Amino acid sequence: MTKDELQTLLDSHGADPAQWPAALRVAALGLIASDARAREAHAAAQQLDAALARYAAAGTDDQTAAARVLTRLAGPLPRQDRGWWGLPAVLLDWQFTPAWPRVAALACCAAVGFMVGIAGLDRPFERTTTIASPATDITSAVFEAEPISGARP
Repeated sequence: MTKDELQTLLDSHGADPAQWPAALRVAALGLIASDARAREAHAAAQQLDAALARYAAAGTDDQTAAARVLTRLAGPLPRQDRGWWGLPAVLLDWQFTPAWPRVAALACCAAVGFMVGIAGLDRPFERTTTIASPATDITSAVFEAEPISGARP
């Protein structure tokens, strides 16, 4: 018998050798006697069996526990909250709680984008076209100097 087979035997039948199959009992007891790790696994299984026995002895039987649960469930249900606006329950069951920070962040980004668009902060501050100074003639800034006759060189 290997240590894995012993662990499977302990997990499925417990630590009491009287509960083990007769064909495996002799080999398992021989492995426990000869190997320290097998003895540790057997001791751990004995502790688990003792803890389960203490828990089973301290607890109530299943019938009283089931009766207690059924008595609790037999009573009327608590009054269900309805919104003051009287919407159907399907509409009131939406779970927006985890989403509200994301919705608030999206609304803030939209508001900032709207304000940037209205204020014109995306436009450059320097003008690319030059405006003629008051000392020069405005027509020379707009029109090229060419003869009025229309003749081109």
